[in-house]
Amino acid sequence: MIANVKKSVFNLEMLDAVKRETTSAPAILDNQVGVVLAIPLNQIIEDENQPRKDFNDENWQDFVSDIKRRGVQTPIHVRPAVNGNYIIIHGARRYRASLEAGLSKIAAIIETNTSAFDDYSQVLENTKRANMAAMDIAQFIQKRIAAGDSKSSIAEKLSENANYVTYHLALLDMPEMIAEAYSQGKIKGAQLIYRLINLYKDAPVLAESLINSNEEITNALILKARKTEAATDTNNAPQDVDTTDTALVSVATQVLPYHNPANEELSTAKRTDLTKTEPSKIKKPLLLGFYQDHQPCMVLLHHKPTTAGFIHIKLELTGECLEVPAEAIKLNLLTEALGKE
Repeated sequence: MIANVKKSVFNLEMLDAVKRETTSAPAILDNQVGVVLAIPLNQIIEDENQPRKDFNDENWQDFVSDIKRRGVQTPIHVRPAVNGNYIIIHGARRYRASLEAGLSKIAAIIETNTSAFDDYSQVLENTKRANMAAMDIAQFIQKRIAAGDSKSSIAEKLSENANYVTYHLALLDMPEMIAEAYSQGKIKGAQLIYRLINLYKDAPVLAESLINSNEEITNALILKARKTEAATDTNNAPQDVDTTDTALVSVATQVLPYHNPANEELSTAKRTDLTKTEPSKIKKPLLLGFYQDHQPCMVLLHHKPTTAGFIHIKLELTGECLEVPAEAIKLNLLTEALGKE
Protein backbone atom coordinates (compact mmCIF):
# COMPACT_ATOMS: atom_id res chain seq x y z
CA MET A 1 0.00 0.00 0.00
CA ILE A 2 1.39 3.25 -1.03
CA ALA A 3 1.03 5.94 1.60
CA ASN A 4 -0.39 9.30 0.65
CA VAL A 5 2.46 11.80 0.85
CA LYS A 6 1.36 15.43 1.14
CA LYS A 7 3.54 17.62 -0.98
CA SER A 8 4.77 20.83 0.60
CA VAL A 9 3.91 23.91 -1.35
CA PHE A 10 6.37 26.84 -1.34
CA ASN A 11 4.45 30.09 -1.01
CA LEU A 12 6.10 32.78 -3.13
CA GLU A 13 4.33 35.48 -1.11
CA MET A 14 6.76 34.74 1.72
CA LEU A 15 9.57 36.23 -0.39
CA ASP A 16 7.65 39.47 -0.70
CA ALA A 17 7.25 39.62 3.09
CA VAL A 18 10.96 39.05 3.62
CA LYS A 19 11.77 41.70 1.06
CA ARG A 20 9.49 44.24 2.77
CA GLU A 21 11.15 43.58 6.13
CA THR A 22 14.65 44.06 4.76
CA THR A 23 13.93 47.21 2.75
CA SER A 24 11.84 49.15 5.29
CA ALA A 25 13.45 51.74 7.61
CA PRO A 26 15.47 49.92 10.25
CA ALA A 27 13.93 49.94 13.70
CA ILE A 28 15.94 51.14 16.67
CA LEU A 29 17.02 48.10 18.61
CA ASP A 30 16.56 48.12 22.37
CA ASN A 31 20.29 47.61 22.83
CA GLN A 32 21.01 50.77 20.82
CA VAL A 33 19.04 53.16 23.06
CA GLY A 34 20.89 54.78 25.94
CA VAL A 35 24.20 53.13 25.08
CA VAL A 36 27.29 54.64 23.48
CA LEU A 37 27.63 53.95 19.77
CA ALA A 38 30.34 54.86 17.30
CA ILE A 39 28.46 56.66 14.52
CA PRO A 40 30.16 57.82 11.30
CA LEU A 41 30.42 61.61 11.16
CA ASN A 42 29.02 61.63 7.63
CA GLN A 43 25.74 60.30 9.01
CA ILE A 44 25.38 63.12 11.54
CA ILE A 45 23.94 66.56 10.81
CA GLU A 46 23.46 69.64 12.98
CA ASP A 47 20.06 70.92 14.07
CA GLU A 48 19.36 74.02 11.99
CA ASN A 49 17.30 75.40 14.90
CA GLN A 50 20.15 75.03 17.40
CA PRO A 51 19.99 78.13 19.69
CA ARG A 52 23.78 78.29 19.96
CA LYS A 53 25.39 80.17 17.07
CA ASP A 54 28.73 81.34 18.47
CA PHE A 55 31.30 78.53 18.59
CA ASN A 56 34.38 80.73 18.38
CA ASP A 57 36.01 80.70 21.79
CA GLU A 58 39.60 81.23 22.85
CA ASN A 59 40.05 77.54 23.75
CA TRP A 60 38.84 76.17 20.42
CA GLN A 61 42.18 75.01 19.03
CA ASP A 62 43.13 73.39 22.34
CA PHE A 63 39.76 71.61 22.29
CA VAL A 64 40.32 70.34 18.73
CA SER A 65 43.83 69.14 19.62
CA ASP A 66 42.54 67.27 22.66
CA ILE A 67 39.85 65.50 20.62
CA LYS A 68 42.39 64.62 17.94
CA ARG A 69 44.58 63.04 20.61
CA ARG A 70 41.98 61.37 22.84
CA GLY A 71 38.74 61.37 20.88
CA VAL A 72 35.38 62.54 22.24
CA GLN A 73 35.24 61.52 25.90
CA THR A 74 31.65 62.68 26.50
CA PRO A 75 29.24 61.24 23.90
CA ILE A 76 26.98 63.57 21.95
CA HIS A 77 23.21 62.96 21.94
CA VAL A 78 21.32 62.48 18.68
CA ARG A 79 17.78 61.84 17.53
CA PRO A 80 16.82 58.49 15.99
CA ALA A 81 18.00 58.21 12.38
CA VAL A 82 15.81 59.49 9.57
CA ASN A 83 16.90 58.37 6.10
CA GLY A 84 20.13 57.20 7.64
CA ASN A 85 21.02 60.57 9.23
CA TYR A 86 21.12 61.47 12.93
CA ILE A 87 20.31 65.04 14.01
CA ILE A 88 22.32 66.39 16.94
CA ILE A 89 20.48 67.26 20.14
CA HIS A 90 23.51 68.02 22.31
CA GLY A 91 27.13 68.17 21.21
CA ALA A 92 27.43 70.39 18.14
CA ARG A 93 30.73 71.79 19.42
CA ARG A 94 32.18 68.30 19.90
CA TYR A 95 30.91 67.33 16.45
CA ARG A 96 32.56 70.34 14.78
CA ALA A 97 35.81 69.72 16.62
CA SER A 98 35.77 66.07 15.53
CA LEU A 99 35.39 67.12 11.90
CA GLU A 100 38.28 69.56 12.19
CA ALA A 101 40.38 66.92 13.95
CA GLY A 102 39.86 64.57 11.01
CA LEU A 103 37.97 61.83 12.88
CA SER A 104 35.69 59.48 10.97
CA LYS A 105 33.37 58.48 13.84
CA ILE A 106 32.09 59.99 17.06
CA ALA A 107 30.75 58.54 20.30
CA ALA A 108 27.00 59.15 20.40
CA ILE A 109 23.86 58.16 22.29
CA ILE A 110 20.51 57.83 20.52
CA GLU A 111 17.90 59.75 22.52
CA THR A 112 14.27 58.66 22.17
CA ASN A 113 12.84 60.92 24.88
CA THR A 114 11.13 63.66 22.86
CA SER A 115 11.34 66.13 25.77
CA ALA A 116 15.09 66.22 25.13
CA PHE A 117 14.52 67.55 21.60
CA ASP A 118 13.23 71.05 22.46
CA ASP A 119 15.36 74.19 22.38
CA TYR A 120 15.13 74.67 26.15
CA SER A 121 16.96 71.38 26.57
CA GLN A 122 19.65 72.48 24.14
CA VAL A 123 20.18 75.80 25.92
CA LEU A 124 20.29 74.07 29.31
CA GLU A 125 22.92 71.65 28.08
CA ASN A 126 25.14 74.51 26.94
CA THR A 127 24.62 76.85 29.90
CA LYS A 128 25.32 74.13 32.44
CA ARG A 129 28.56 73.42 30.59
CA ALA A 130 29.22 77.18 30.76
CA ASN A 131 30.19 77.37 27.09
CA MET A 132 27.24 79.14 25.48
CA ALA A 133 27.74 82.78 24.55
CA ALA A 134 25.66 85.32 26.46
CA MET A 135 24.33 86.81 23.20
CA ASP A 136 23.10 83.41 22.00
CA ILE A 137 21.21 83.02 25.28
CA ALA A 138 19.79 86.54 24.94
CA GLN A 139 18.55 85.84 21.41
CA PHE A 140 17.02 82.56 22.56
CA ILE A 141 15.13 84.36 25.35
CA GLN A 142 13.97 86.95 22.84
CA LYS A 143 12.69 84.17 20.56
CA ARG A 144 10.79 82.48 23.39
CA ILE A 145 9.19 85.78 24.45
CA ALA A 146 8.11 86.35 20.83
CA ALA A 147 6.60 82.85 20.91
CA GLY A 148 4.47 83.86 23.91
CA ASP A 149 6.51 82.54 26.85
CA SER A 150 6.58 84.75 29.95
CA LYS A 151 9.88 85.81 31.47
CA SER A 152 9.11 83.85 34.64
CA SER A 153 8.37 80.64 32.73
CA ILE A 154 11.57 81.06 30.69
CA ALA A 155 13.60 81.44 33.88
CA GLU A 156 11.91 78.39 35.41
CA LYS A 157 12.52 76.19 32.37
CA LEU A 158 16.17 77.24 32.30
CA SER A 159 16.48 76.52 36.04
CA GLU A 160 17.45 80.15 36.65
CA ASN A 161 15.98 83.08 38.56
CA ALA A 162 14.17 86.06 37.05
CA ASN A 163 17.29 88.26 37.12
CA TYR A 164 18.99 85.86 34.71
CA VAL A 165 16.43 86.77 32.05
CA THR A 166 16.70 90.49 32.82
CA TYR A 167 20.48 90.47 32.58
CA HIS A 168 20.50 88.74 29.20
CA LEU A 169 17.77 90.85 27.64
CA ALA A 170 19.91 93.92 28.34
CA LEU A 171 22.42 92.60 25.79
CA LEU A 172 19.92 93.15 22.99
CA ASP A 173 19.99 96.91 23.56
CA MET A 174 23.64 97.61 24.37
CA PRO A 175 25.09 101.07 23.71
CA GLU A 176 27.46 100.96 20.74
CA MET A 177 30.67 101.24 22.76
CA ILE A 178 29.64 98.43 25.10
CA ALA A 179 28.59 96.24 22.16
CA GLU A 180 32.01 96.83 20.62
CA ALA A 181 33.75 95.96 23.91
CA TYR A 182 31.70 92.75 24.05
CA SER A 183 32.62 91.79 20.48
CA GLN A 184 36.30 92.40 21.31
CA GLY A 185 36.09 90.11 24.32
CA LYS A 186 36.75 92.90 26.82
CA ILE A 187 33.66 92.05 28.85
CA LYS A 188 31.96 88.70 29.33
CA GLY A 189 28.93 87.54 31.24
CA ALA A 190 25.41 88.97 31.10
CA GLN A 191 25.36 90.24 34.68
CA LEU A 192 28.61 92.15 34.22
CA ILE A 193 27.37 93.68 30.97
CA TYR A 194 24.10 94.63 32.67
CA ARG A 195 26.02 96.52 35.38
CA LEU A 196 28.22 98.25 32.82
CA ILE A 197 25.13 99.36 30.90
CA ASN A 198 23.69 100.85 34.10
CA LEU A 199 26.98 102.64 34.77
CA TYR A 200 26.89 104.02 31.22
CA LYS A 201 23.36 105.33 31.76
CA ASP A 202 24.40 107.12 34.95
CA ALA A 203 27.89 108.24 33.92
CA PRO A 204 28.61 107.73 30.19
CA VAL A 205 31.98 109.53 30.25
CA LEU A 206 33.17 107.41 33.17
CA ALA A 207 31.98 104.21 31.47
CA GLU A 208 33.75 105.16 28.23
CA SER A 209 36.98 105.83 30.12
CA LEU A 210 36.66 102.47 31.87
CA ILE A 211 36.27 100.63 28.56
CA ASN A 212 39.09 102.46 26.79
CA SER A 213 41.56 102.10 29.68
CA ASN A 214 41.26 98.35 30.29
CA GLU A 215 41.78 95.19 28.28
CA GLU A 216 39.24 93.34 30.43
CA ILE A 217 36.30 94.81 32.34
CA THR A 218 35.76 93.17 35.73
CA ASN A 219 33.21 93.58 38.48
CA ALA A 220 35.88 95.18 40.69
CA LEU A 221 36.55 97.86 38.04
CA ILE A 222 32.84 98.68 37.76
CA LEU A 223 32.55 98.95 41.56
CA LYS A 224 35.57 101.24 41.63
CA ALA A 225 34.00 103.41 38.92
CA ARG A 226 30.78 103.58 40.93
CA LYS A 227 32.70 104.86 43.97
CA THR A 228 34.48 107.42 41.79
CA GLU A 229 31.10 108.59 40.52
CA ALA A 230 29.76 108.90 44.08
CA ALA A 231 32.88 110.79 45.23
CA THR A 232 32.41 113.24 42.35
CA ASP A 233 28.82 113.81 43.44
CA THR A 234 30.00 114.50 47.00
CA ASN A 235 32.55 117.06 45.81
CA ASN A 236 29.76 118.77 43.88
CA ALA A 237 27.55 119.11 46.95
CA PRO A 238 25.82 122.53 47.37
CA GLN A 239 28.19 125.07 48.93
CA ASP A 240 25.68 126.33 51.48
CA VAL A 241 25.47 122.92 53.15
CA ASP A 242 27.39 122.51 56.40
CA THR A 243 29.78 119.72 55.35
CA THR A 244 30.80 119.15 58.96
CA ASP A 245 27.38 117.60 59.48
CA THR A 246 27.74 114.20 57.81
CA ALA A 247 24.00 113.58 58.03
CA LEU A 248 23.26 116.75 56.03
CA VAL A 249 25.92 115.89 53.46
CA SER A 250 24.40 112.45 53.05
CA VAL A 251 20.95 113.92 52.41
CA ALA A 252 22.29 116.61 50.10
CA THR A 253 24.23 114.23 47.86
CA GLN A 254 21.66 111.45 47.56
CA VAL A 255 18.68 111.93 45.28
CA LEU A 256 15.79 109.83 46.56
CA PRO A 257 12.77 110.68 44.38
CA TYR A 258 10.94 107.62 45.66
CA HIS A 259 11.23 108.62 49.33
CA ASN A 260 9.39 111.26 51.37
CA PRO A 261 11.51 112.29 54.41
CA ALA A 262 8.35 113.33 56.21
CA ASN A 263 7.51 109.66 56.54
CA GLU A 264 10.44 109.30 58.92
CA GLU A 265 8.99 111.71 61.48
CA LEU A 266 7.40 110.26 64.60
CA SER A 267 5.48 112.17 67.25
CA THR A 268 6.72 112.07 70.84
CA ALA A 269 3.82 109.81 71.75
CA LYS A 270 4.89 107.27 69.16
CA ARG A 271 8.53 107.12 70.27
CA THR A 272 7.57 104.55 72.88
CA ASP A 273 7.98 100.82 72.39
CA LEU A 274 6.08 100.33 69.13
CA THR A 275 5.90 96.57 69.59
CA LYS A 276 3.74 97.09 72.67
CA THR A 277 1.35 99.67 71.22
CA GLU A 278 1.36 98.35 67.66
CA PRO A 279 2.17 94.60 67.40
CA SER A 280 2.56 94.86 63.62
CA LYS A 281 5.61 97.11 64.02
CA ILE A 282 9.15 95.68 64.00
CA LYS A 283 11.39 96.72 66.89
CA LYS A 284 14.60 95.09 65.65
CA PRO A 285 14.32 94.62 61.86
CA LEU A 286 16.15 91.73 60.24
CA LEU A 287 16.45 92.07 56.47
CA LEU A 288 17.59 88.99 54.53
CA GLY A 289 18.35 88.49 50.87
CA PHE A 290 20.65 86.97 48.27
CA TYR A 291 23.88 88.51 47.00
CA GLN A 292 24.56 87.96 43.29
CA ASP A 293 21.42 85.82 43.12
CA HIS A 294 22.71 82.83 45.06
CA GLN A 295 24.64 83.79 48.22
CA PRO A 296 22.32 84.19 51.26
CA CYS A 297 23.10 87.32 53.23
CA MET A 298 21.91 89.67 55.97
CA VAL A 299 21.69 93.41 55.31
CA LEU A 300 23.56 95.32 58.03
CA LEU A 301 21.04 98.10 58.56
CA HIS A 302 23.07 99.88 61.25
CA HIS A 303 26.20 100.24 59.08
CA LYS A 304 26.34 103.49 57.09
CA PRO A 305 27.62 102.95 53.52
CA THR A 306 30.68 104.90 52.45
CA THR A 307 29.17 105.46 49.02
CA ALA A 308 25.69 106.33 47.80
CA GLY A 309 23.98 103.33 46.20
CA PHE A 310 25.93 100.78 48.30
CA ILE A 311 24.94 98.77 51.38
CA HIS A 312 26.75 96.62 53.92
CA ILE A 313 25.92 92.91 54.07
CA LYS A 314 27.10 89.83 55.93
CA LEU A 315 27.26 86.53 54.04
CA GLU A 316 25.43 83.79 55.93
CA LEU A 317 27.69 80.91 54.90
CA THR A 318 31.09 82.52 55.47
CA GLY A 319 30.38 85.38 57.88
CA GLU A 320 32.23 87.75 55.52
CA CYS A 321 31.13 91.41 55.66
CA LEU A 322 31.03 93.31 52.37
CA GLU A 323 29.99 96.69 51.02
CA VAL A 324 28.25 96.04 47.72
CA PRO A 325 25.96 97.83 45.21
CA ALA A 326 22.37 97.75 46.43
CA GLU A 327 21.28 96.47 43.02
CA ALA A 328 23.34 93.30 43.60
CA ILE A 329 21.00 92.26 46.44
CA LYS A 330 17.70 90.49 45.93
CA LEU A 331 15.64 91.04 49.09
CA ASN A 332 13.81 88.02 50.41
CA LEU A 333 12.52 88.55 53.97
CA LEU A 334 11.91 91.34 56.53
CA THR A 335 11.21 90.08 60.03
CA GLU A 336 11.98 90.56 63.72
CA ALA A 337 15.58 89.84 64.74
CA LEU A 338 16.00 87.14 67.36
CA GLY A 339 19.66 87.76 68.14
CA LYS A 340 21.42 90.70 69.75
CA GLU A 341 20.60 94.29 68.81
